[in-house]
Parts: sequence; C-alpha cells; structure tokens
Amino acid sequence: MVDKAVILAAGLGTRMLPITKAVPKEMFPVGKKPMIQLAVEELYASGIKKIAVVIRQGKEIIKEYLLSKYPHRLKLGKSITELEELVSDLEISFVFQEEPTGIGGALLAARDFVDDSPFIMLIPDQLVHATIPATKQLVGNYAPNRRSMWSSLVQLRKEEAPYFVGSGAFEFERLSQRQVKIKRLLSEEEASLLYREAPFEIRGIGRTILPPAIFDYLTRERIDPTTGEIDYRKAVKRYTESNPHYGVLLEGIAFDLGTFEGYYHYLPQIWRLTVKQAGIP
Repeated sequence: MVDKAVILAAGLGTRMLPITKAVPKEMFPVGKKPMIQLAVEELYASGIKKIAVVIRQGKEIIKEYLLSKYPHRLKLGKSITELEELVSDLEISFVFQEEPTGIGGALLAARDFVDDSPFIMLIPDQLVHATIPATKQLVGNYAPNRRSMWSSLVQLRKEEAPYFVGSGAFEFERLSQRQVKIKRLLSEEEASLLYREAPFEIRGIGRTILPPAIFDYLTRERIDPTTGEIDYRKAVKRYTESNPHYGVLLEGIAFDLGTFEGYYHYLPQIWRLTVKQAGIP
C-alpha cells in the first residue's frame, strides 16, 4: 500500500526567471488556485493523506499559504475556507532542502519522512486534467512490490511534446491497455528517432511511485559536475538495471507549466476545462 507522498517544491525555478526571484513557481496561479494547492488536492482526492512538501530558504511562502488559518474570516462568522478544511484533514509536513541539489537532493531531504515504505514523488508544475485524478490512476494500477518503480506516462500530440521540457521517454513493452514494462530511459536523440514518424509521443509526467531503496542510489557518485546536482536520472537508470520498472498510461489531458512557453500556452485551455466548466463566475 502507498500512503505517503513527497511534493518537490524546492527548485530554483531557473526556467521562469526573473519572476521566480520574487514568487515561487509553485505559487503561480492556475485558474483560481496556485499550483501547490492543486497538487495537494490531487493527492487528497487519491486517498493520500500523509504529505511532505520539500522547500528551501526563500520559499517559506508555500508553507505559510498551506497552513494559513484566515482568522479574519472566522471573526466575521464565515465558514472556514476550502483550503483550511483540506489541510486540516491531512498529515502535512515541510522539509527544508539545505542546498539546491536537484530532484535527487530534494528526495534525500525527505528520507526520514518516507522511512522504509514506497512513496509517491509528485512534481507540481506537471498537471493532468482527468475524471480520475492522475495519482489515483497510478496507485490503482500499482502492484505492491518493495523493489519496483512505477512511472506515470501520458500520450502527447507531436506538437505538444516540445512544451514538456525534461519529461523522459522510455523504451517499453505493453502488458495491457494501460500498463507497460519499461526497459530503459531513452536519450532525447533516441526518443526523436523512435517517434519520428508517429503522430504522438509517450512521455513521463511528474508522478512516480518510488521504492525506499532508491535512496541508496542518490549518492555523491552521481553528482553532475556541471550543475552540482545529484543526477536523479542516472540514479533511476542504475536502479532499474536490476529492479523492475513499470509504467501506467494515464487517461486525461496533460499540461507542463514548468516554462513560460508551457505556462502561457496551457493556461487558457486549463481555464476552459476547470473554472468555466465548473460554472465558477
């Protein structure tokens, strides 16, 4: 059973400078809510109530926002906010990443929270609009195994793929309509060749069930000398050479808001699908 999640929110936001010098990317509005709230809501709707949010110095506003109580509303006799009600039903904690050492370093910061159980890693700037929440789809297909890794996959139209910066492509074999066995992570050049004639591409999106053993592969030996970050991809590649790696092809529409290009490209579509569809004025 998977009952814990780690939301990665400690990044430098370099792809969206200079705005991220003032406002963390995770606080950018998507419809009428910030990205970080949508991530928490998705986990809650998927039955995950133990959540750690990894932040760093300068991003304390994320913690302040999620834990704020809005006392002025209570004094006026109004009901508590939707966010307050949500957070009150969660075991939510915050972990500080001391140095900006990438995804690998952020995961290591949450090691004590994870303890010795499989957990979900969620990247909040990648979203999936679906009837069944993306994380719930992933967990619903997961076959409990302390050594296996499970990645979320989405099918993208060819013209959408360039907006998904950093989303991995995999070589895999199908096990069923939604499940695949992943053989290896492809380089960008290999992915271009694989999908050269196809009208679509299949890419990973930021929800992964990781085994606790992954921490043993996030070591100093895998620091990228050009960035100083612990190379998460190299750790995954090494781990899956001797352990099973599966994928779940999600239903729904995927968005990557991690760059200015993706953020402004997808915002109008997200507004139509969520805010207007719900009849919110």
